[in-house]
Amino acid sequence: MVGQSVKDLLSADDIDEADLADVFSKAAAFADGALPARAGAKMIGLFFEQESTRTRIGFDVAASRLGHHVVDVSASPGSRLGKAQGEDLEDHIRTVSEYCDLIVARTEHVATVEELARLTHLPVINGGNGIGEHPTQALVDLFTIERRLGDIRQLSVALSCDPTARHALSFMKLLALRPPQRFTLCLAPETILSNVAAAAIDDLRASGTIIDRVDNIVATLDHDVLSIQTQKAASIISGRIGEMDAVQHVEDEKFTLTAEKVLRSRSKVMIMNPLPRHSETDKSCDSLPNAAYFEQVRLSIPVRMAVLSRMLAGRRWAGRSHSRSRPEWPETSSPTSSPCSRGPSAEAGPLVS
Repeated sequence: MVGQSVKDLLSADDIDEADLADVFSKAAAFADGALPARAGAKMIGLFFEQESTRTRIGFDVAASRLGHHVVDVSASPGSRLGKAQGEDLEDHIRTVSEYCDLIVARTEHVATVEELARLTHLPVINGGNGIGEHPTQALVDLFTIERRLGDIRQLSVALSCDPTARHALSFMKLLALRPPQRFTLCLAPETILSNVAAAAIDDLRASGTIIDRVDNIVATLDHDVLSIQTQKAASIISGRIGEMDAVQHVEDEKFTLTAEKVLRSRSKVMIMNPLPRHSETDKSCDSLPNAAYFEQVRLSIPVRMAVLSRMLAGRRWAGRSHSRSRPEWPETSSPTSSPCSRGPSAEAGPLVS
C-alpha cells in the first residue's frame, strides 16, 4: 500500500502530518462547541469481537452527535457467523456493506481487520485489532496532550505499559509526526520489544528525540507527560467477548503510580491512561490536578467526530503514500527480540534491554 492514500484507518502509519492537523482542527472546533454541518444521516456499523466501553460507546455517541445512526453488526450469540452451518466472514461483511456507510471494527486477531477492509468498499476504522494497533486512541491521546500542554514537540513524554499493547504502538508511531524533546520507556529489565515497536522508537530517535529507558515509575515523574497502563496489557485484552479473565491483575509496585509518589516527587506530570485501568494507576491519583484520563474520555468524542466526519465525506488518509516499508504487526503475544538502546548517544537501530 506504500505510495497511495487509503480509504481505511487501520494503523497510525495511515496518518500524515496534514491528516493529523485536519483531525485536530476539526476536533478542537467540536470540543469548543461548534455544531457539525448537517448532511444526510449515514449508518455506522459496529463490528466488535472484543469487550469495549470507551471505544464502542465513544463512536456511538460521536456518530449520534453528527446526526448519524449506529447499528451493531457483530456476531450475536444467535448468529451463524463462523459456524459450520452458517456463513463466513466474507459473506457477512459483504451483506453488512449493503446496509452501512462505514464500519468500526474491533477484532480478536491482528489480521482480521485488514481482511475485513479488503472485503468491503466501505471505509473501515480499526478500533483495536488484537495486539496490533488502536489508531484513534493515539489520536485522542495526542489531542489531549496538546489541549492541556501545547505543542508536543516542546515536551518530554514517558510511556509505562506493555510495549505490545495496541494503544502503545499507535501512540509511539503517531508521536513521530510531532516528536517530543525526550521519550522514556518504563519497562521491566527483561522486557523485549517487537520489531515494529523498535522501528517506532528508531523513527523518534531519527527525528531528534532523546530516547531513554527506566524500570521504575518514579523515574518518569520529572516528565511533562506520563501515559501509563499495566505491563501485562496484551495478555489481558487477548480474549473474545464472554471469554475475558475476570481476575484483576495486580501490578508490580515499581510500576504502580500512587498519589503519594506524585506528591513526594512534587511532580507536575500529566497522568494519562487509555483505560481500563488495573492496579497500575491507584485511585488516589484521581483527585490530583495531574490526572487527565477522564479528560481523555471526554475529548475522545470530538476526536472521533472528526475522524467520522472526514471519512464519511470521502477523505482518504495519506500517511502510507510517503512512508517507507515497515515491519508487520506481530501475530502473537510473544514479541520478536529486539535490543533496546539507552540515551541519545546510541546509534540508530533496534532498542536494547
